Amino acid sequence: MARSLGEALSLLADKGNLNLENSISRGIEKESLRISKENTISSANHPIALGSALTNKYITTDFSEALLELITPAHSSVENVLKNLNEICKFVMEETSETIWPSSIPCKIENEDSIRLANYGTSNSGQLKTLYRSGLSHRYGSMMQTVSGIHYNFSFSDALFESLKDDENLQSFKNKKYLSLIRNFRRNAWMILYLFGSSPVVPKTFISDRKNFLKELNEDDLFLEYATCLRMSELGYMSEAQDKLYIAYNNIEEYLRDLKNALTKKHKRYEEVGLIKHGKRIQINTSIIQIENEYYSSIRPKRVTPLGERPINVLRDQGIDYLEIRALDNNSFLPSGIDEDTSYFLEAYLIGCFFDEDKKASQSEIKELLANWENVVKRGRDPKLKLQKNKEKITIKDSGMQVIDSLRNIFEKMPSEMEDYTRKVMKSLDVQEKKLNDSSLTPSGQIVNDLQSNNKTWEALNLELAKSHYDSLTKFETDLNYLSEEAKVSLEKFKNLEKQQEEEFEVYLDKFVNDI
Repeated sequence: MARSLGEALSLLADKGNLNLENSISRGIEKESLRISKENTISSANHPIALGSALTNKYITTDFSEALLELITPAHSSVENVLKNLNEICKFVMEETSETIWPSSIPCKIENEDSIRLANYGTSNSGQLKTLYRSGLSHRYGSMMQTVSGIHYNFSFSDALFESLKDDENLQSFKNKKYLSLIRNFRRNAWMILYLFGSSPVVPKTFISDRKNFLKELNEDDLFLEYATCLRMSELGYMSEAQDKLYIAYNNIEEYLRDLKNALTKKHKRYEEVGLIKHGKRIQINTSIIQIENEYYSSIRPKRVTPLGERPINVLRDQGIDYLEIRALDNNSFLPSGIDEDTSYFLEAYLIGCFFDEDKKASQSEIKELLANWENVVKRGRDPKLKLQKNKEKITIKDSGMQVIDSLRNIFEKMPSEMEDYTRKVMKSLDVQEKKLNDSSLTPSGQIVNDLQSNNKTWEALNLELAKSHYDSLTKFETDLNYLSEEAKVSLEKFKNLEKQQEEEFEVYLDKFVNDI
């Protein structure tokens, strides 16, 4: 049964579970490129001082050996998760002699072949991770995979769900509520791009010979005047092969069926790429996606997956446990790419989506929201841009203010126990409203204004910011011993994993591919 906000809050009060803040956990994953003294992507190995990329729980790599991924565990407050992220960023900066690139769009990379795939050793799990990345390089090109971002992991406690459900099975209720949240999130996900997009510019080397829709900004760079987040355009994390999947998230069975279809349905172009090249395996399979993580979505239902198991199976058997929000750029102007105002808006928006109407998504609605997404990516700051909502046109400002007003209304009803959290949400909503009224206050607007008015290149801006972020984070005093210890422990774990006797990789891979 769907409940209004008032009914839900009344029920939580009856159960003594009224402080929503105590029911929220959040974690952050941040990707960042290491760059060399020549100001291009590093060709050096993952620094030994950071531990093993396969087994360190805080610091790993993403597509490339040079693309760091920093991971916080789940935290009970926004302040704690951001402090933890700052600590990991500081540790990385102090333990590597290279520059950490601050933006989502990479530095100049003249030669795509210089981008090394991440290496995870010779264990079966390590080889599988590298093979997946090899497949990505053959499908999309390595340049696209140097793009980075921030993933925000968010969940409510089981106690909260227990308080809200009737006689329904807990996991079934969680699945339904999380999928309703996802559908509501996607309806206005364009706001994340507009408010926090920080990638309106790319260096010309990023495009190389690819067909594109960009204009010249200067000798080195291309841009679109009103772009917000080119990272989430077809030049970055969008896939033509996935364009017609129209995954609706209406129920867990339908979602898993759609995902299984993407994992098993052969794709003509990927079949032409083939599985073997020069006698070496180059991709996991020739399906629309090789593994679940290849599905490029602004938000995903998730559950922690044990090593070697398939996420699709774990979700089917155990259900959704948290959500991964994937639409955030690294904010170029922030030392760790994200701040309190971003977090509090995002969490307020997620809470609003949680309590909003539980409404199924149709294919026509999905097409509409995907069109809004693409328009905001390329023209989000254009005052003439109008979005499609229920087949009617509405301006960015009016549509955004509907969301802001709705969130204010929700948090005005929150109990006194949430006073501090609510105050921080309201502050963030004020900040975001200013961006809706003046697009030059958005990160993408600031970047374009800075580059145009100061005749600056993308490289120059990022090198300035990288130095500023280094100065800021290295002055931050905190104990990093736990990160040093984890780096040492991870190297031992990696050595032990490499020594283990395992079945042949092809046998392991065959089992993995067919275990759906």
